[in-house]
Amino acid sequence: AQLRTLLRPLHTLPQVGDIRQCGFIVGIELVQDKATKVPYPLEWRIGHQVAMESQRQGLLLRPLGNVMVLVPPLTTSLRELTRMVTILRKAIETVTTSPRALSSRKNTP
Repeated sequence: AQLRTLLRPLHTLPQVGDIRQCGFIVGIELVQDKATKVPYPLEWRIGHQVAMESQRQGLLLRPLGNVMVLVPPLTTSLRELTRMVTILRKAIETVTTSPRALSSRKNTP
């Protein structure tokens, strides 16, 4: 219940199309258009970029295409969960809104 509560604000991000959760297993789907749920082109490797940005900030995630998979250990404290979700949010925002990242995608076929 605590993790679900912490994840709730991620729904407000325009790049988050859906959050699926089963216990401590969470999939956060990243989309180009929230209203239509149009995914990012796989060639852009948005999931990989978010995972790498998260890693730079101290959080390991598994990208499955445009879905970020978060599976914290069962012994994770509320403080640690809060930090994980904060890092994930910052990584999504950094990758999907940075001018450098956006300009590099314009050259993608």
